[in-house]
Amino acid sequence: MKACREFTVEAAMESLSEIAALLEDHLRESGVGEKDIFEIGLAVDEACANIILYGYREGGGNISVSSCVRNHQVEVTISDRGVPFDPLTVPPPDIAADVDHRKIGGLGIHLIRSMTDQVSYRYQGGTNHLTMVKERHHEGCG
Repeated sequence: MKACREFTVEAAMESLSEIAALLEDHLRESGVGEKDIFEIGLAVDEACANIILYGYREGGGNISVSSCVRNHQVEVTISDRGVPFDPLTVPPPDIAADVDHRKIGGLGIHLIRSMTDQVSYRYQGGTNHLTMVKERHHEGCG
């Protein structure tokens, strides 16, 4: 089984709810469990918010989201033509440090890594591609 869907939206904070709804509808229609839908949605929301806030600093642009549901995993690729940025180069935050002494930033990328099983990045033809893979859990099994 393989079910894929792709959509493109304007890179604006107002688009985050549309991205969430379109992705959630596709995952639910494809039989993905609620826990996986929540975790994938959280990771995608964080990645898209970062693109909007930092990738398109000057404003204007689009975000494309491609999601494929397979028997044992879900793969989501987010593409944009914003500032090139490899989130995998950001070191993990020291979440054990006192909040007052913790370095600012990196928590969103930590969240993305925590909610998914694999994250990869490539910059090709002027486009950022962030791919996240989540192994599917069957309802009642995690």
